Amino acid sequence: MARKTKKRTRAEVPTPLDPKLKRRDAMTKLGWYGAGAVAALGIGGALAMDFSSKLSEGDLTKIGQGVPTIVQIHDPSCGLCRSLQKETRAALKQFDGDAFEYLVANIKSTEGAAFARRMGLPHVTLVLFDADGQHVHTVQGVTPRDTLEASFRRHLNL
Repeated sequence: MARKTKKRTRAEVPTPLDPKLKRRDAMTKLGWYGAGAVAALGIGGALAMDFSSKLSEGDLTKIGQGVPTIVQIHDPSCGLCRSLQKETRAALKQFDGDAFEYLVANIKSTEGAAFARRMGLPHVTLVLFDADGQHVHTVQGVTPRDTLEASFRRHLNL
């Protein structure tokens, strides 16, 4: 009769689903997460700056505060208005930042709509004011930047 031996067998230990994370892998993941966080903060900061500049551009109380002012009567859903705004911004880059105050009268806001009614002008229009807030000139319709630049120079008497 064969004799049964009692051999001790090593119990199998279940392996974890994720192998132990190595330092190099952890540093790589940390780098990617850090880069993502920096990108998110950068985008958030840019959006915040854009928002604050739009708030500043919408402050129509700046008219007549000692600086010549250009006000665009603007409808944000209008393609022609966006084209005029693009051309205006390009033309203004040719001037010193303190030469003009550029403002936007958004006709979707109560202040912008009231301004447009008071001036009796439609959207896709630029209204040029002197430093004292007197209406000097009006530019209607999408206008090329070189023509706008010439109008702005005449407005400043350059």
